[in-house]
Amino acid sequence: MPKLNRAKINIMLLVIVLLLTGSAGIAYHYYLQLRHEAGLDSDFPQVVGLPPGSRLANMPPYNGPHPALSERPAETFAFPIEFGATGPDEPLFAGPNQYPFLCQTEESHLGQPLIDNTRGWGIPVYAETLAGQRSQYVIGYSKDCSLPTRVHYLYYRNQQESFPRRVDDNIDPVPDDHQLLVRAESGTINRFMYVLLLPTSRADQLTKPDLSRWNGKLIYYFRGGISIGFQQGKLSLQRLTRDMRKALEQGYAVAFSTANETDNTYNIRLQEDTALRVKRQFVARYGEPAFTIGIGGSGGGLQQNLFAQNQPGIIDGGVALIAYPDMVTQIHYTLDCELLEYYFDHLASDRDFWRNPAHRQAILGLSVSNGRQPRLSWLTDIAQLLRLEWPDPTPPASECNSGWRGSVPLVNNPHFHSDYHRFARAVRERTYWTHWQDNRDIYGTDKDGRAPSPWSNDGVQYGLQALKNDTISMAQFLELNRRVGSWQPAEDMTEERYWHVSGDSRLYRFTPYGEHNMTHHGVNSASPEQPAPRFNGSTAAATAAYQSGNVFMGKLNIPVMDVRMYLDHELNIHHTWAALSTRQRLLNAGTDIRLQPIWISHKPYNPMWDAIAVMDQWLTRAALNNGDLINARPPAATDRCLSSEGDVIYEGEQVWDGRWNQQPDGNCTRLMPFNQSSRQIAGESIAGNTFQCALIPVEQAIVEGFYGDIDASPYRQQLQTIFPNGVCDYRQPDQALPVELARELKTVPGQPIADQ
Repeated sequence: MPKLNRAKINIMLLVIVLLLTGSAGIAYHYYLQLRHEAGLDSDFPQVVGLPPGSRLANMPPYNGPHPALSERPAETFAFPIEFGATGPDEPLFAGPNQYPFLCQTEESHLGQPLIDNTRGWGIPVYAETLAGQRSQYVIGYSKDCSLPTRVHYLYYRNQQESFPRRVDDNIDPVPDDHQLLVRAESGTINRFMYVLLLPTSRADQLTKPDLSRWNGKLIYYFRGGISIGFQQGKLSLQRLTRDMRKALEQGYAVAFSTANETDNTYNIRLQEDTALRVKRQFVARYGEPAFTIGIGGSGGGLQQNLFAQNQPGIIDGGVALIAYPDMVTQIHYTLDCELLEYYFDHLASDRDFWRNPAHRQAILGLSVSNGRQPRLSWLTDIAQLLRLEWPDPTPPASECNSGWRGSVPLVNNPHFHSDYHRFARAVRERTYWTHWQDNRDIYGTDKDGRAPSPWSNDGVQYGLQALKNDTISMAQFLELNRRVGSWQPAEDMTEERYWHVSGDSRLYRFTPYGEHNMTHHGVNSASPEQPAPRFNGSTAAATAAYQSGNVFMGKLNIPVMDVRMYLDHELNIHHTWAALSTRQRLLNAGTDIRLQPIWISHKPYNPMWDAIAVMDQWLTRAALNNGDLINARPPAATDRCLSSEGDVIYEGEQVWDGRWNQQPDGNCTRLMPFNQSSRQIAGESIAGNTFQCALIPVEQAIVEGFYGDIDASPYRQQLQTIFPNGVCDYRQPDQALPVELARELKTVPGQPIADQ
């Protein structure tokens, strides 16, 4: 059998197995990697070279004004972008362009990017045949992925069609019986692809858009996902039009950029810079909207929180779906996940105890269930068999090992990127692949050009509340904290062992934990009583996260509704307590919490479009009431829980009360109980925004009752050995929080130890 056919068969078999086991995302990445190894990926050009100066060394962390307290620079580009011309490729204020940068215009069915150099920087651009097909001849390169601005038309023939049809190049006629016609303008701004969607008619012309079906209001669509930058992102005009069909049918215009999809980048300054310019393009082309409503889920929700705090001019109100307060503070407990999972499964002396979901959840805080399996557990078993080891018993599934698994190395390991195959080996080896690197203009870089991590777990007493509740013994508490360790510094990390996705083709080495990059590696085996070192991240980088507006500090001047379906029992990473984390930050900042109605529904009812209707009503009433958002609030803009059919079950000010605010559980809380994070179990409040906890000596912690009714005096020496720098005192403010900034934003820095 020819080699090419064997490669195809191997790919098909692998993808089928992965799909059957529910690993669609992993299947896609393995598929692309194997295509590359088999020489079948000519449709996916690699980034083959970097412009000089791409690695910036000795950059100081950001120390400028907070974006909520500063003006943005004047626009330097003359909007609107002319048809056939390209938008700006350098950001206005978000720092220098990041390289490598993967162009994905062809995958978006918008053609090859424009040539901007002949020096081998970026991806190759090929000569095209008379039929418009790419030939094998390279005629230049594109490092900035620009596209000309143009207009496309899409239509639905009837209500039943789930996907719109595209009128290619304005040649195919639109049938008379079409149900909805959409004008879609596309191009590039700040190197990302943007789209402006507008309901229109057959009277529409390129330079004379027909605005008769536009209701005068704009929706800015934000999308989620997890990535670390270095890519333009893929754009689907049909998918955008499908997702926003209801809005378009109601007359709204829609704006979107691949920069505002966190599956492409979590650089909030670049996202803001780009969104501002996309909106300027819209206004220059079509006119000023009456108001702009943000909508989007997960990472698309947290962008709305940060824009509302940092730059409320982009949106006038938001509908944040399954949102977190921000990106960077979710990493606190996310990077705990695999450390704790590896302890439970491999380092604990009593592993049977930790196979009990209730015991595991008592430490993780996040949901745990015996009704599911951890992600890729079957692949872990195969790898163990290949190492001539009998597979370990399958542990219970948790939000950590089912939901967050794979995100830890993506965020934190400089040698890992889920799209490795799209970058030539020489480019991969010269690049540090982390979330911190994606935001190097915020966190700074060292002498080697590596951005530091602000994450820390020094002094964190994992399982403290479980100890106080008598769920675990003092011996178990001590062993857990002695052995759990931390993550190695970036300079000491090695490649992940994620089989093919990480570039390692040796299946027997596969491990989902990344334990070879943990600090206990080589310590516990040699001396099981010697504590594995903890990690103390860069305080300057953490301070810069606050200073740059990457942390949601609870300041809102516009309404942002927190809307979600109840997913906690599904081990979904979009847990309910994220809404209360945002609420606590609002309270800490003295923000009127009536600006954040929390709606949570039982599946399958999705409240998003009803929330859009309420937000429209809210902003319309405010415009008629001198901008008074509180008195203009519609009756439906209040905390509530909803049934699977969309009926209101309970509503009112106390429905979401609970342990987070030291109140009896509210009516909605009892119906939809929320979990916690590992840091809340360790004593932090639900606000969850502490990078560097204040440390106090173990002896002082014992005297001040940190261990509840337990007399910890006999264990003082062991605790001091495990925590030589002291333990976290969450009553004190984050040591990385700039005091002057907290004063200027009027935030409340102190927070009590959670008593749950």
